[in-house]
Amino acid sequence: MPDNERPDWSDLAAELDRWAAAGRVATLWWRDDDAACLTPALDRLCGLARRHRASLHLAAIPARLAPDFGPWLNDRPRVRILQHGYAHTDHAPPGAGNWELGDHRPPETVLGELGEGHRLLRTATGERFLPVLVPPWTRIAQSLVPRIGEAGLVALSMEGQRADRFAAPGIATFNAHCDPIKWKGGAHFTGTGKALDEIVKHLVARRTGAADADEPTGLCTHHLDHDEATWEFVERLLAATTAHASARWIDLAEVMEMAA
Repeated sequence: MPDNERPDWSDLAAELDRWAAAGRVATLWWRDDDAACLTPALDRLCGLARRHRASLHLAAIPARLAPDFGPWLNDRPRVRILQHGYAHTDHAPPGAGNWELGDHRPPETVLGELGEGHRLLRTATGERFLPVLVPPWTRIAQSLVPRIGEAGLVALSMEGQRADRFAAPGIATFNAHCDPIKWKGGAHFTGTGKALDEIVKHLVARRTGAADADEPTGLCTHHLDHDEATWEFVERLLAATTAHASARWIDLAEVMEMAA
């Protein structure tokens, strides 16, 4: 779609107004990938969440997690931890793309790492940890999906409108629908129109029945890769939605309980 046909902030407000007219509240959730070390960018991210009273779900890399990550969470009650693979390491042959959770190794090896990652995150972050798998590079072999429960994981988070509430029996799905970063040519802001297009389209699809109305609309950020334009977009999105009575940023634990 040409940029001049993409939605702007008034289109987001108008869509939320339609939710309000229908007596409904649009639920949203926020996932940020690649957490491992305590950095100024991570503090800035958590500052946004605190300022706008939005729950933040950090997809953390278990094998790289800083030793002081758990104590750091104590002063950040709105932060949850998800599992971002195990070490965020590529095991695919050259030319096959980046895969940590592919079929390039025995499944028992992959599942064993995921189980160890689950243990590490649970030990480090306690009740803040939600057993949701966020595959690195948004890739996982389909044959592994029904088995991630063996590693203690009960949900999967990928990208795009979910086809079903469950990716496999007992494995719930909670996807992200907007990534405001364009990766090709080096990480940079994708543009307000494109980012809002992804959010507004999913909200419209939920409201009109073209998508699962109960799937919260997901924002996926990558704090380590934000340029200033990306930071500004996220802040304005949080401000625009938290100021609207028919939008609410949720803690994923709420909908996980409903899916159980």
